[in-house]
Amino acid sequence: MRIYFCSDIHASDRCWKKFLASAKFYDADVIVMGGDITGKFVVPIIEQKRDRYLCRFNGVERKLSGKDLEKMSAMIADGGSYAYVTTDDEYRAIDGDPVRVDELFRRLALERLGRWMEMADERLGDSTVRVLVSAGNDDYPEVDEVLARSAKVEDPNEAVVELGGDLQLIGLGYGNRTPWACPRDISEEELAQRIDTLVSKVREPERTIFSFHVPPYDTGLDSAPRLDGEMRPVMGPAGVEMVPVGSTAVREALLRYRPFLGLHGHIHESRAIIDLEGVLAANPGSEYGEGILNGILIDVEEGRAPALAMVTG
Repeated sequence: MRIYFCSDIHASDRCWKKFLASAKFYDADVIVMGGDITGKFVVPIIEQKRDRYLCRFNGVERKLSGKDLEKMSAMIADGGSYAYVTTDDEYRAIDGDPVRVDELFRRLALERLGRWMEMADERLGDSTVRVLVSAGNDDYPEVDEVLARSAKVEDPNEAVVELGGDLQLIGLGYGNRTPWACPRDISEEELAQRIDTLVSKVREPERTIFSFHVPPYDTGLDSAPRLDGEMRPVMGPAGVEMVPVGSTAVREALLRYRPFLGLHGHIHESRAIIDLEGVLAANPGSEYGEGILNGILIDVEEGRAPALAMVTG
């Protein structure tokens, strides 16, 4: 069995298309998306006058005509943001109202995810490949409902998935507390409880893949920039200071239950495969903003430890 795992594509259209193509490209039997599938930003495209628009994207102000809208919107979508064509009056009204900003962002995020589910059904609906997609700590609760609409996509979040033979997978899309108070941030105590509940449902932890969005604490899979009180990276003599930000509950679970493999995401900068006291764990990292899809290939043969390889596409 070959499994392809990636994570944290944050609404990048290009990365989602690459994810769907990964089954054929890597000859994978199962493809897994480990969470944080919605984006972070809305990019307004503001109408100035008839057939003339203004847009600021990636720090560059762009003047557009009507014929440029489709191309600009696609560029924004590939980078993981949501284009929104609006008027100057509407933009000012929404921008000054946090409730309307959140409603707009939520609507655009769920609409794109809905299109992704349709795309998965169209492109892979007749294939034998398994498609597992979970939300992450950054994703709204409503994401689960959209995932459930797909006939092809399976959501492993807080579920036990039979992969074949005696191998199972359990998923957990929650994370430990972050400075941003994300929708699925919870305490370490609650994380531990959810993990224990999940593990109680599997046959053998050592024949189970733990697809937990947040990585184990202080393992090299969870190194992120230290932030100051204003949420800015702290600079040291050697550059940006890095600190571990993963979950102690996940680390303790890996050491206690000793699963077949730990698959994680969440921290984009920590692309690595590690051996945690005899337990293999990995984080493919993320470069979604550039449309790059980082992943891990896992080859599973009976009676052997999994063979892991980093891939980029």
